[in-house]
Amino acid sequence: MADMPPLRLLFVCTGNSARSLLAEALAPHLFPEHLAAGSAGSHPAGQPHPLAMETLKNHGVPHGHLNSKGFEAVQDEPWDVIVTLCDAAQAGPCPQLSAPGAITTHWGFPDPPAAKDPEGCFERVRGGIEQCLRIFMAQADRPLAERAKAAAAVAERFCLAENWA
Repeated sequence: MADMPPLRLLFVCTGNSARSLLAEALAPHLFPEHLAAGSAGSHPAGQPHPLAMETLKNHGVPHGHLNSKGFEAVQDEPWDVIVTLCDAAQAGPCPQLSAPGAITTHWGFPDPPAAKDPEGCFERVRGGIEQCLRIFMAQADRPLAERAKAAAAVAERFCLAENWA
């Protein structure tokens, strides 16, 4: 696997200020030889959420390069996997965003800024995304679609087990 170019993952949320930026930073941080990542939003907020940046900083994850951007900034890049991280992005305009041969999957997590405890929710969502990435990479010998499906199942179980209130 080290001889192959990194898999390119695109993480999508509506605002591209929280979940998708966490995932964009986490993927290459956790698996620098194997994953490259980007992110975009259907209605970008224009800047990263401060608690998203604080969460990454607290875990030693580089984040200075992150910015909130729309689909037009990433639509011409060669993505291997497109991951929606919010239900609105999954149901909304994301079908417009596609890449030839890319796998599309959904790892649904709640919106941390909308939570009653945003700081705690950012931390839990970061942990959930990390679990998904670890499961995705632990199954490197399986077809890409199966890996994406396994990670999606982890996200679903993680969200069912969490108390997001």
